[in-house]
Amino acid sequence: MLDLRHHSQWRYWTDMIACATVFWSLLYLGSRMGAWLPLALTVGTLALYRLVMFSHEIFHLRAGVLPGFSLTWNAVCGVPMMLPSYTIKSHASHHSTATFGTKNDPEYLPFGTYPQLRRRYLWGTTLVPLAVSVRALVLVPLAWVCPTMRMHLRERMTYVGMNTAYRPDPDLNLTRIEFAIEATATAWAWWVVVATVTGLWSWHFAALLLTCMTLTIVLNGWRTLQSHRYANHGPAVDARAQLRDSTTFVGHWLWNTLLCPIGQRYHAAHHLLPYLPYHALPEAHRRLVAMDWPGRSDYLTTFTSTRK
Repeated sequence: MLDLRHHSQWRYWTDMIACATVFWSLLYLGSRMGAWLPLALTVGTLALYRLVMFSHEIFHLRAGVLPGFSLTWNAVCGVPMMLPSYTIKSHASHHSTATFGTKNDPEYLPFGTYPQLRRRYLWGTTLVPLAVSVRALVLVPLAWVCPTMRMHLRERMTYVGMNTAYRPDPDLNLTRIEFAIEATATAWAWWVVVATVTGLWSWHFAALLLTCMTLTIVLNGWRTLQSHRYANHGPAVDARAQLRDSTTFVGHWLWNTLLCPIGQRYHAAHHLLPYLPYHALPEAHRRLVAMDWPGRSDYLTTFTSTRK
């Protein structure tokens, strides 16, 4: 699979810019003219959803592979959504065999053992836009002057995840650039409030932005619930068990691409080969199915459908 490791600059940049253009254009048009509102809520939300998912790719990018991509993505998505790319720095714990599925995995809960948690989690995703807004508007400025708040913010309210028992590694600090991005997100949040209250912007713009953000996060929450079996309940597992716990979405390619964008439909292949770019995962999946290898039977058990 090493021949698939090349990251296509053309694919990454074109995809990201196209998503950003579609979303922000439809957001503007939808906030100004009611006829555009249905498109803004549907196509615009799907474009934003795909755009947001690039944060996952940014985490897995090797240093120097796509110069300027992370900063550009933060400018067109991370900062305006108040969820910059550094918020998934803890994602490494989700891939490590030492922490996957344990209390030290920020992206795992035993939904398979306790299915009632699924509904609570999905409802909880609707509050994320409000939570990140309060964080940017109030908590980040407080952290600048209050060391106790700064420590609490870094430990509990910086890295995204659904496992409230997770605590980041003490060495997982923000760089100077990431501090600057965090401050920019706060400045953006206050600008939206001031511009809306003073009438510089129509309140329709802020309302539509918040609605698209909420729909996007709920969509991603639903996808997250489908991405694993969530059968583990505490102890660390080996790589094969991690593979079996992951899923591969089969069925209609367009439906799967819309609901599981940026290669997320091949989640099992991604856990097996996390170094591959998203555009290489379809070919990696084809090879994993076709060739004879020790984990092939485990991989075939990951197949599921987004329509179930």
